[in-house]
Amino acid sequence: MNSSYHSANGDKLNLDGIRDGNDSKKSENGDFNALEIEANMPDDESVTDSVVTETIIGGTRYRILKMAGSVIPKVEPISWTTFFCLSICCIIPTAIYALLFTQMGYGDVLYYSFSKKFGDYSSVLAEGLMISAFLFYILDIDEWNSAIGNVVRFLCLSLLFFGFSSLVLLVSNQYPYGIITFFALIDPLWLLIVKTLFYRSVDTRMYVSWLSGPLFFTSIVTAVAFIIWVFMDSGHAWNNVTRVTAAEKTGCVPNFDEYPDCMSQDGSGDTCFYSFDSTLYFPDGCDPACLNVYSECVNGIVLWAGPLMMCVSMLFLSFFCTFLRTEGTSEKDIFNFGKIWIFILCIMWASASFSGTIAVGTSLAAMTLASLVASAIMLSASFSKDQVKYNKEAILERVRAKYGDNLDYVRGLFIVTMSPFLILYLLLSMINQLVRRVGVNPCSRPSSNPQDPDQTAGIFTVRTRKHLAKIKRWDRANVFTIAVYWGIGYMVLQVLCAQLTIVFLSWIIERTAKFGLYTVTGIMMVIGLVMFLLPPVPGLPVYFAFGIVLSAQGNESLGWAGSVCYATGASLIVKMCAGAIQQKIIGQSLSQYVAVRQFVSVNSTMMRAMKLVVGTKGITVPKVAILMGGPDWPTYVLPGIMRLSLFPIMIGSIPIAFLIFPTCLTGALLYMASLETDTGNPVYPWVGTVATITASITAMVQFGSMIIAAYYLENAADKRKDEVDAMEIDQEVKEADDRDELMRNCYKAVTQWRVVPLFMKTMLLSSLAMITASCYMVQFFASMCFIEHSLTDSVQYNLGGNPLNIFLPLGWVAIGLFSAATMFLWMFCTWGKAQARKRAVSETSVPIIA
Repeated sequence: MNSSYHSANGDKLNLDGIRDGNDSKKSENGDFNALEIEANMPDDESVTDSVVTETIIGGTRYRILKMAGSVIPKVEPISWTTFFCLSICCIIPTAIYALLFTQMGYGDVLYYSFSKKFGDYSSVLAEGLMISAFLFYILDIDEWNSAIGNVVRFLCLSLLFFGFSSLVLLVSNQYPYGIITFFALIDPLWLLIVKTLFYRSVDTRMYVSWLSGPLFFTSIVTAVAFIIWVFMDSGHAWNNVTRVTAAEKTGCVPNFDEYPDCMSQDGSGDTCFYSFDSTLYFPDGCDPACLNVYSECVNGIVLWAGPLMMCVSMLFLSFFCTFLRTEGTSEKDIFNFGKIWIFILCIMWASASFSGTIAVGTSLAAMTLASLVASAIMLSASFSKDQVKYNKEAILERVRAKYGDNLDYVRGLFIVTMSPFLILYLLLSMINQLVRRVGVNPCSRPSSNPQDPDQTAGIFTVRTRKHLAKIKRWDRANVFTIAVYWGIGYMVLQVLCAQLTIVFLSWIIERTAKFGLYTVTGIMMVIGLVMFLLPPVPGLPVYFAFGIVLSAQGNESLGWAGSVCYATGASLIVKMCAGAIQQKIIGQSLSQYVAVRQFVSVNSTMMRAMKLVVGTKGITVPKVAILMGGPDWPTYVLPGIMRLSLFPIMIGSIPIAFLIFPTCLTGALLYMASLETDTGNPVYPWVGTVATITASITAMVQFGSMIIAAYYLENAADKRKDEVDAMEIDQEVKEADDRDELMRNCYKAVTQWRVVPLFMKTMLLSSLAMITASCYMVQFFASMCFIEHSLTDSVQYNLGGNPLNIFLPLGWVAIGLFSAATMFLWMFCTWGKAQARKRAVSETSVPIIA
């Protein structure tokens, strides 16, 4: 395509020379060089200005299209007829799911009726499926390759799949997210059946690559249909009325144990309130707070948000299918896919968190796992085993070459998140190996490696022994230590700080309800400033609190729109003041200590790249992305440690208003959603849905900034390497790093797993086990660990006036395990440092000072 733009007199300027392929037309930081563009201008001065304008606009358009190209899947060129047919095939399961299993159709009635009639058989069916799957695994069903074996295997797997599908429906009342998980699994299987029926002559990889466009199109159509459905009728919005209606239709059991006064006095066992004709009615003596009897019912929100989760699932498959297109896939595409998928999940997770819906988070986790399984199905159908193995090894080798120094952090995260499944895998492998050694199944794989006759059959299968051999090559003490740190970080930031911050801010909201607007503003600004100065406290809850409190106090005098703008302005002032204090007082004070500068690695490439980007004058996209997307406290303390000027940082922080505004708006909408009439019905029934949308926008801005910040930091470290390398090194930190190099090497040597004493191994493994158990408790049993509490709830009523009541007994157990794990890790690290000092003294004549 000829990239030419016409000037006013018809002259053309060819822009091919300033595309990405011609680096000579770009400055070092990737921007177009105005001097070089000017050199290409026509001699006629009368058209120069218009041509320059068109050139810059054309370059901007190209960069925007290039950025969009990394978000929109790269579809395989196909005919419109094929695209239309495949789109219809993609829409069929989507339409069936929306009709049968979401509130857009008959989901709230259908699956409950099925579960109610046959739910008693779910335990028997589950036990049968578990026993069958166990037997198929230990009998190596994948090795039944004879003619009869293939038929038997097909029948067994078909029965297993049918039984699993039935089980999902039977337990849908207790585990409503099973339905969306089932869709994520069945969708690729359906598309492979379509291939078998109608595209048998087409290569599987080619066919799968064709699906990227139709899947993307179907996800967009589904999202648009859902939005239209929501705004067609106020009864489709998510609010207290629809929540209660969905709970009643799906058979949720009211929680009368915690709310005994909310039971109806007629002895029917129903709630004292009831809904009729989209209205809630609270008879005399029935408190509107009795709606909390359904606080643990998650069926309704999963059914309501089902179409959105379908969109995410199809987007995942769409991006995955692009990797199988005929021209191949670059490493950059793979990493872009990972970043975009994480971005989408973070948006939905944050939206659910902001609205206080734990179920959506659990559904996302289940759907993610199901989508990964679905992609594995697509991959196995598109490549042979040898091709899959080769591609996997090639990607892993590139990852090891590029990120080898940091892979222990990924391994640690893997261990702390997957260790229970690893233990289960080892147990199953032992049983499978026992069956192989006994020889009861002639179709089983050999118990030892036929390519290594000297190797004896162990207690694990050959495949498991290969996996364990890879783990043994790790620096296991370091990996396990990092795993515990991952768990501690999760517990501190996402559990303790998050829960207690919400409780504290809700208490502030409750206490300031009777004060005037300006008094409340002063109180909130002081409290917000103090909270910003605390390292673990995130900024979003503070902005939410401002939106709730100031809109509640100011809506009568300023109006709702005015009060939101007022809250945004007050939040921005607090943020700027906190940033200035963090940078000039905290950061610059800490910069005097070499140990602090060494701890934050001021000489590392990434930190110098950050200094280069953030220190830029004015407002630039990379600079704003870092200031908006980074963690509040470190993002402003680090420029102080690096002794950057305050004024450019403050100027670059002004666009944070684009993050603060939707957050304050969401807070105001949540407050509006809590307003009820005398009969207990919402004053603004539409705000619940709008609050969900604005929460998604907030999450999109927040996590989008994080991804853009990571991109520009990596880009600066790579593309502006000469500038980064030319930056002055902190000599004091370099000398300290050189002095500590011996200690680091000694610590690494004395903590090699083969030389660590048994007692210290037990200490570290116990720490890992306890922190893993703690994280699993608060993640998968959150309703048993914490009382559900949001910013609009009353501490006095919901928690009995004691903030610590938010922790249920299992929550205290999780905190106890977390504390013990932290102590055990400290003991192991203290022992390791002591041993390292002894080794260092023995290797040098100069004493090492701790």
